Amino acid sequence: MNQNMQKVLQAALCMTRQCWEQGMLSYALLECGTEMKELLEMIVYDMVLRQSSDGRLCNVEDTPAVTDSAFCIPAVLAVGERTGNEEYVRAAHRNAEYLRCDAERTKDGILYHMRGTTQIWADSAAFLPYALVITGHPEEGYVQMAGILDCLYRKESGLYAHIWEEETASFPDGNAWSVGNGWILTGLERTWRALPGEMKAEKNALKEKYRNLLDRILALQCTDGGYHDVMDDPTTYMESETPAMIACAVYAGMRDGLFADADSSMKEMLREKADAMSAYVRGKILPDGRIAQAASSPFFDRPGTSVECQAHALMMEKLC
Repeated sequence: MNQNMQKVLQAALCMTRQCWEQGMLSYALLECGTEMKELLEMIVYDMVLRQSSDGRLCNVEDTPAVTDSAFCIPAVLAVGERTGNEEYVRAAHRNAEYLRCDAERTKDGILYHMRGTTQIWADSAAFLPYALVITGHPEEGYVQMAGILDCLYRKESGLYAHIWEEETASFPDGNAWSVGNGWILTGLERTWRALPGEMKAEKNALKEKYRNLLDRILALQCTDGGYHDVMDDPTTYMESETPAMIACAVYAGMRDGLFADADSSMKEMLREKADAMSAYVRGKILPDGRIAQAASSPFFDRPGTSVECQAHALMMEKLC
């Protein structure tokens, strides 16, 4: 890991982290490989330590968050399997069972983002489907992804809204939040990768959704490689996590074979676009390692910093 990314990691470790932020950081460290092995194992230990009685990992102060717990499953499961720690493996599956059987959901079975609401959020696409697939429930993972996308898709823009309210059949936030579309694109890539080969029709459907969304996202990329906070609204501020997320989705897609059928000119274009995004993100790294102009924790409604942006930058650098 180069010096800049070491500072990015140090800054992330100094930031307050809720469950999805701890999970996102752990997933980035998982992608970074063996050099982050010891740090990852310490983070996983604490996520399991904070597992609540209902099965949700890293449950800080009994959060109402439901699908955020899915962010924690991949690293807990991977470390458990790698080290032979059955407690961790069981902890990951307990969280999956909560999501499968106990969490609140729509009449069609699509999980709400938070308890006590009837809302579907773009954030849920990031890890909920993938976590279900890797814990042995690929059909259910696909159903969740398809349901989330159906709720949030805005045909007029080709992008996805941030929040759908089932009770009122409306969008409390119908904006094409750039980070939300990033959650969907990265979630599509990892879920496509994880689905078993025999689910060919489902894999093809996710590939089509991924490629269609990516085409629309690339068309809205600014000349400097970045994106506005609301992707199709140029009056909103330039946001730093989005280019890291999209670059990750492109680099991972190229690595995993999502563009195996593409010609060399398309692959070259994708690489150039992702490299421009990476350069944009690197240009936002402050001397102390914080990445400026990210949708800012805790409400993500203004420019600032966030753990999830730091994590995506780490992963971006590893994948590029």
